[in-house]
Amino acid sequence: MSSPSTEASLAELKVYAKKAWVQATLTEKVVDEASRTVKMTFEGNDEDAPQTYHFEATFDELLKKLKGLPPLVNPPLLEGIDDLTNLSHLNEPAVLHNLHVRYGMHNIYTYSGIVLVALNPFARVPLYSQDILEAYAGRMRGELEPHLFAISEDAFQGMVRDRKNQTIIVSGESGAGKTMSAKYIMRYFASAHEDGSSSNDSSGISKVEEQILATNPVLESFGNAKTTRNDNSSRFGKFLEIRFNERHAIEAAFIRTYLLERSRLVYQPTIERNYHIFYQLLAAVPEDMRDKLGLTNATWETFHYTSQGGSGEIAGVDDAVEFKITSDALSVIGVSNESQKLIYTLLSALLHMGNLEIGGSERMGASIKDDNAACNKVVELLQIDGTLFRKWLTKKQIVTRSEKIVSNLTVVQSQVVRDSVAKFIYAHLFDWIVATINASLVGSAAGDPASFIGVLDIYGFEHFEHNSFEQFCINYANEKLQQNFNRHVFKLEQEEYQREQLANWTFVDFQDNQPCIDLIEGKLGVLALLDEESRLQQGTDKTFAEKLYRQFASSPKPQPETPSAFFRKPRFGSDKFTIRHYAHDVTYESEGFIEKNKDTVPDEIQNVLKASTNSFLKEILVEPEPEQQPAPKGRLSVRAARKPTLGTVFKHSLVSLMETIEATESHYIRCIKPNEAKAAWQFDAPMVLAQLRACGVLETIRISCAGYPSRLLIPEFIHRYRVLLPSEVSSQANSMEDVRALAVKILDSAFQESDRYQVGLTKVFFRAGMLALVEKLRVERLNSAATKIQCLVRGHQQRTKFLKMRKAARVIQLGVRGYLARRELQKRRNTRAAVVIQSAVRAYLARTNYARERHAIVRLQAMVRGKIARKQTLALRQVHAASVIQKHVRGHQKRSAYLHQRDLVVKMQSNVRARAARRELKGRKEEVRSAAHFQEVTYKLEGKLMELTRQLQTQRNESKQLSIQLAESEARSAQLAEKLAGSQQESRELRDQQEDKIRLATEELTRQVAEVTAAKAAVDEKCKQLVDQVAATHKELNAVRAEAERERGESMTAREQLEKKLEELEAELSASKTQLADARAQHQQQMLIYQQQHSNEQPSSIKRSDTSGSRWKAAANYSATGYEMADSATPPHPLPHVGGAVLPNAHANAHPISPVEDVQRRPHSVDTARQASARALESVANKRSTIGGDEGRTLAKMLGSLGAFGAGAIAEEEEHPAFELHSEDEVRDMLESDDNLITEVLNELIGDLQVPLPNLDAEYSQPDLLFPAHLIGLCVIKMFQYNLSRRIDRLLMSSIARIQKKTAAFESDYTSAFWLSNVFELLSIIKTSMTEHQSSTYEYAESERAMNEGMQYLESLLSDIYFGWIRDLQKRFGKLIIPGVVESEALPGFTANDSSFFNRLMGTGPRESPVKIENVLSFFNHIWRTMEFYFVNPAIMRQIMSELLCNIGVTAFNNIIMRRNFCSWKRGMQIQYNLTRIEEWCKTHNVADSSRNLDRLLQLVKLLQLQKSSEQDIDIMFEVCDLLNPAQIKKLLSIYAVSDYENPIVGPVMTEVTRRAASTEKSDNILLDTNDLTDQVLYLTARKVPAIETYIPPEFKMPRVRALVDSQTDVAYDDDDEEYGDEDDEVGDYGHHPVDRYSEQTLAYN
Repeated sequence: MSSPSTEASLAELKVYAKKAWVQATLTEKVVDEASRTVKMTFEGNDEDAPQTYHFEATFDELLKKLKGLPPLVNPPLLEGIDDLTNLSHLNEPAVLHNLHVRYGMHNIYTYSGIVLVALNPFARVPLYSQDILEAYAGRMRGELEPHLFAISEDAFQGMVRDRKNQTIIVSGESGAGKTMSAKYIMRYFASAHEDGSSSNDSSGISKVEEQILATNPVLESFGNAKTTRNDNSSRFGKFLEIRFNERHAIEAAFIRTYLLERSRLVYQPTIERNYHIFYQLLAAVPEDMRDKLGLTNATWETFHYTSQGGSGEIAGVDDAVEFKITSDALSVIGVSNESQKLIYTLLSALLHMGNLEIGGSERMGASIKDDNAACNKVVELLQIDGTLFRKWLTKKQIVTRSEKIVSNLTVVQSQVVRDSVAKFIYAHLFDWIVATINASLVGSAAGDPASFIGVLDIYGFEHFEHNSFEQFCINYANEKLQQNFNRHVFKLEQEEYQREQLANWTFVDFQDNQPCIDLIEGKLGVLALLDEESRLQQGTDKTFAEKLYRQFASSPKPQPETPSAFFRKPRFGSDKFTIRHYAHDVTYESEGFIEKNKDTVPDEIQNVLKASTNSFLKEILVEPEPEQQPAPKGRLSVRAARKPTLGTVFKHSLVSLMETIEATESHYIRCIKPNEAKAAWQFDAPMVLAQLRACGVLETIRISCAGYPSRLLIPEFIHRYRVLLPSEVSSQANSMEDVRALAVKILDSAFQESDRYQVGLTKVFFRAGMLALVEKLRVERLNSAATKIQCLVRGHQQRTKFLKMRKAARVIQLGVRGYLARRELQKRRNTRAAVVIQSAVRAYLARTNYARERHAIVRLQAMVRGKIARKQTLALRQVHAASVIQKHVRGHQKRSAYLHQRDLVVKMQSNVRARAARRELKGRKEEVRSAAHFQEVTYKLEGKLMELTRQLQTQRNESKQLSIQLAESEARSAQLAEKLAGSQQESRELRDQQEDKIRLATEELTRQVAEVTAAKAAVDEKCKQLVDQVAATHKELNAVRAEAERERGESMTAREQLEKKLEELEAELSASKTQLADARAQHQQQMLIYQQQHSNEQPSSIKRSDTSGSRWKAAANYSATGYEMADSATPPHPLPHVGGAVLPNAHANAHPISPVEDVQRRPHSVDTARQASARALESVANKRSTIGGDEGRTLAKMLGSLGAFGAGAIAEEEEHPAFELHSEDEVRDMLESDDNLITEVLNELIGDLQVPLPNLDAEYSQPDLLFPAHLIGLCVIKMFQYNLSRRIDRLLMSSIARIQKKTAAFESDYTSAFWLSNVFELLSIIKTSMTEHQSSTYEYAESERAMNEGMQYLESLLSDIYFGWIRDLQKRFGKLIIPGVVESEALPGFTANDSSFFNRLMGTGPRESPVKIENVLSFFNHIWRTMEFYFVNPAIMRQIMSELLCNIGVTAFNNIIMRRNFCSWKRGMQIQYNLTRIEEWCKTHNVADSSRNLDRLLQLVKLLQLQKSSEQDIDIMFEVCDLLNPAQIKKLLSIYAVSDYENPIVGPVMTEVTRRAASTEKSDNILLDTNDLTDQVLYLTARKVPAIETYIPPEFKMPRVRALVDSQTDVAYDDDDEEYGDEDDEVGDYGHHPVDRYSEQTLAYN
């Protein structure tokens, strides 16, 4: 819109053509004082068709308000505002224009005070998804964009807060969207506030809520039809009463219906349809019922009742699918399949009844043939007497006092009776369905509800070309509702003024339509006269109209505000009358009034129907007994009780409805139909304006304008209009009274008359248009200040520019002069350089020619000398080769002769020695025969046995030494090989050097030939030496290899002999095992004696262990929040016993502490020097050990060397023998049968475990916090080694159940992080062990199955803890996101005033958020440090923080895009700064948002700061915000709050954005999906555990676990101290692997 001059004003002129109002700019104004006239000329703002408008009026016409000046348009700042009452100029064109702008931006909802105006888009809009529904739950009205969900939430909160019943009134004309609005409201109440205690199904809603939603398709099928204005028009009124219990959960519902349009059953105008159910039945009736119902091959064109309108289909609607939906909904509300079949039977009978043909003549009357197929089918389906049915369709009976007279009916009268029967049956069927729905919805909650919310879906004001009895009743109902609405608005305005204690205010009376209501329902009103005429036998529609004329049109000038003033007699037509309704004058045709008001069926027909054998028909026709009127005394009355007419019934039900509404708090939704063609997003201004008048929106505005329509909170007013104060006036205010005084000063400076405003207790009230004037003064003041600032700034800029230009000129001059001087200098230098270059070039050319000639001569000499040298070298090589060949041949001959001689000598020696041996054998045989010799031999054998035993040990040592020598030999061989290679390399290098020298020698002059020959001789000598050295090296290498082969053969022979002797020494080895067991027992006893003797003087000295006792005791005295509990009286743990025996490794070595001392000890106290020195000796006994570690071996050897040290303590030990495991069999027995082991694990490691809290005085390592996982993992792996599948199941399942119970409440972050880390560690240990020790034997199948199932349950437990903790964190963190990230204004200088007058929130003023971005970062740091302290897996840590980042992105994004007060560029700057702080934290901790929701939020914030004024800016928006879909960009721009000096986002910008979003709008979601953890799966890879740590806190009572740990430690020590029993160590073998000693064993996994 263009800005006018100072004198000109923007105005809107009323033009009733294609547009209701047009915008125009005042171009000329003439005020003639003499003639007392005003003339104005306006130019239209339509660029396509500019037009000039003229306005003329006299002063008297203006003063008497016979004419009004053209209304002013609102400033651009208020374009598209979401509440019409906040418009500066509140008038009819302003309201219409604002609705048009918002509708063009696809915002279909707008507030108008307490009314929500809803324009039907005639297209699918993404405004009703579950995410948006949940976004409005719990929000105040006005906090988010206008929406019917906001009205629903306001009603719910009013019911909860004020404990008052609520009513939501949805009204509008046909096709405006009332039914859909009511449907979404019902869905909101059924979904937004669910009760967790109700029996919810898988979809999350209770059975009652499901039934409430199921009523919609049922009532729509039986009560809705296609009309010219709407494809799904409700032809009845409905009041749904949703009942809530004390917990505010839906417990029941009740439906009341009003005035079903019965005539639609028998007659439909052109292009309209009957009720939907008939077309659904014809489209999808089950095949097995078609023949029975007479619907075989039947379509909607087959039946009279469905084909009159000529339209049997609706575009985009599948009647077969709708029939399935209706059938399912009937089942939900409790209608069985059999009952549904009976319903379909009645509907089919009604269809056939419409085809019942009635013949006859005027003289003979009407008649029906006996073979009439339609009649026979009706009789068959209704199961009635066919003869009587035909008779009373064509005849009537008049009952007098003396006789009954039967007469014939005409054909027309018979057809009327037929249609009456059809309407009678259908109306009762509809009532039966509603009663069935109510019985199902009420259920067991039959009493009065604790509270309820009513949803009234009733027809809007109707005005057609032909208006009948139905339109009369509908408009009568709207008159009553409008009266209630006007009084409600008046009451709210009056209460607001009284609450603010405004002085000297008068309120203009609103237009009360009570006379019009009296005209309809008064004693002699239209309804009374209609009932009177309906009871007369000769009453007709014409006589009824005449009575109305006599009653209300007798006086030509009736008194105002009387019923007669609202009645008019038309000029033409004697059967018509006009009533002046609040919205429009409506002319009714009295034809059919009497018949429709009676709504009766002949008693004879009713008797025939009631006599039917169809039990369902009889059930629906049952009516309550009419009340008997007392008969007058002295005379017998035989007249039956009168049946009330339809008008009377409707009046009583309407009175009851109004009583219900008046007893509740009302909320209003006015549905508007924007165009007649039902085209999407087309705005027909005259049509909308007429509906605004009809629904009372303009009346609300008129009432508001009569008082103070514009109002602002005082702090808001001062914040925005403080600039209007003169500079000398102080603006400081310390109290509320000072604030009010300051507001008065601002108003006094702006207005001359004080009656234009009022200052209340908390608000400033303005007359209509005054707020726009104040805003104009503010803009002028700001413009003036801006002009002065611009003047100063531009002057400063010009002065600065001049100084810069002068300085630049001087610099240029200096540069030019210097350039000229440098150019002259360069010229002189170039001349001199040219002379120097010429001399150098000439010298170079001379030298080059000389060098070239010299090089050619030298090269020629070299070639000649080289050829001579090569010939000499070739001769020398040939002589040397011949010498080498001769050497090798002669050597071979000598070696062959030597070997032959050695073989001959060896054979000779063998023969001589054999002969001597035979002689010795013969002598010894003779000696054996003597007894003495036998005894001597025996003694020798005994001695030899002992010697063999020693030799066994010696040979074992020798075997080891031989192995070592063999390795050394191989190493030496390798060294020799390397040495040989080095020699060969040296030889090659020497040869290369020789060739180089030869090449150099040949290049020498001829006089050096002698020197070359001498050098060659020296080289040959050196080569000969190297060849000899290489040969010696080969010989030495062969000798070493032969020696190694010999030693290997001897060692193999010795090993075979030793294996044979081992069988003979089996007994001795068994004895050695017995001695070993005794030695082990003695070793354990000595260690225990040592511990007991030093228990009173050796506390821990290791830093990690010195506070182990105090740490874990401190955890018991601290709550989950880390604060000390008050005066804990828990005594210290006694020494652990098993059967009265002191357990090994128990906490017996600590100082005995009394209960009082234990309670008084501070968890973070610092020990004295004496205690620290005593702790230095305790590390030997209390130090944690890794099974098989070097520390453990050293400690065991030290304790074993103590001998019988401390024998004095043995007597005390014997009184309480220790729980020990002496063998693998005892370990197996304990793991297999001792249930106390599992009890220890469950109680000590899980159930009674107090989680240690972060402590600055105590340093924790990973084993200190993850020992439960490692100890449980040790027990599980040992059970697996012994193939104890059942025990594995029991231990793992019990531990998982106990941990799950421990972590179910998520009361503390410390507990959650501790067990999350331990469960993950236990899972990693088991997976690592299973991957490393894969068994191939079948016998371990059950154990492997138990381990695999345990891993699955551990994964499930890990997932439960993870997601449960995440939900708890999100629940707590969600309260920080909006105030900490969105509302926090940490960036100075960019204060976003979100509570300005165009974004007013109900009852709230500008305030600073108490939560800052620092609180969000502190929450992050707390969670991160907690997880770090408990050694949570880094992948889990990053994933948890990623979930919180995703929560920030989703929550902040959805709130910003739904709240107009957050959509400004200043707020975008603040949010971007806060997000930058969060990004810095994430980069520091290497955390990222995998869902990219945080990136979407950043782009959303960036969009707030981009330019939005031209079409080029649109391309930039879509390019920068590539993660946002077009629907989100469109939504944000539609609610963007423009700041001062920003242009509204309307016109081509929104048009282009809407065009781009149109193609994907149906599939795009505006809100981001919430982070639903229900369907998520935790994907983690278990870590590789290098070793199982077996640290046990000293105070833990776990004798069996300690014994198991000690037994495994002893086995590891024995492997180093014992040098025998290798084969015996395989006793614990499972499958084919030896027992894992756990000495830093690597446990791999996939």
